[in-house]
Amino acid sequence: MRVPSKTQLFIDGLKSNNVNRPLFLNGAGEISARWQNLTLSSVFQPIFRSTDLVNPYAYEAFVRCIDAYGNQIKPGDLFSKPVDDNEITSLDRLCRTIHLLNFTLHGIDDALLFLNVHEGLISAIDDNHGSAFRKVVDALGFSPNRIVIELPISLVKDTKRLHFVLQNNRLNSLKVAINIDSITDLQGSSERAHVHYIKIARHLLQSGANLYSDIEQPKSTSSEANIVITKNLDQLAFHDSRILVQGEFYGSPATLTAPALTKTNPPVQQTQQRVCLHIGG
Repeated sequence: MRVPSKTQLFIDGLKSNNVNRPLFLNGAGEISARWQNLTLSSVFQPIFRSTDLVNPYAYEAFVRCIDAYGNQIKPGDLFSKPVDDNEITSLDRLCRTIHLLNFTLHGIDDALLFLNVHEGLISAIDDNHGSAFRKVVDALGFSPNRIVIELPISLVKDTKRLHFVLQNNRLNSLKVAINIDSITDLQGSSERAHVHYIKIARHLLQSGANLYSDIEQPKSTSSEANIVITKNLDQLAFHDSRILVQGEFYGSPATLTAPALTKTNPPVQQTQQRVCLHIGG
């Protein structure tokens, strides 16, 4: 798949001028971002259908961060730095933008992209969730149907807020995944039946024969939702097209190559055009 022309135009602009821009092309040919005195980049972890462990069904993006001295900063520490809602919102959207850019550069035809939304942004935004990011998606020529917005565990326990966020993302044609830390989180709300993906860590499920009983419960909650079993340290012996698997056993988070920057996929020759991304609050 060729990189969308709008994305290529944006990348070409970064090549010509990296100075004083929050987004820049790093030495590895990937997109990084400056935020305060920190440098942000992307890594991606594959997600597979349990019936196909060869071709990734999706990738989940994670932020990596280093300070001016090259020290690694944990994501939790990164998101503890913003002092107000505006900074939280800007940082969260900046992370999702660099993830989308790097994923687009990889030129993957069909795989979905899971993007986490920080809890602070959920609290900070009172209007249309997903609308600002949808503008970035459209500006890059990427299909919104391939985006999965992943919501934090805390939101699942707030039925009113969950309904509001799910409705807004649907209006913007963005799929939604929820994280749960207990099978009982799925009980008591019909709204949870309308999510596209339900994620739960392997260690939170029972073992042995009871594991299959636990997995069947979220499947019965929704006739459409796929169940993503995360943090797998060994293979999950389950063969069901609605069961997805993720974790170190299936692949660690890593950077992706960028075919848009190789000789086999030269830049699109365009003049007198620019693609501008508004990624602030």
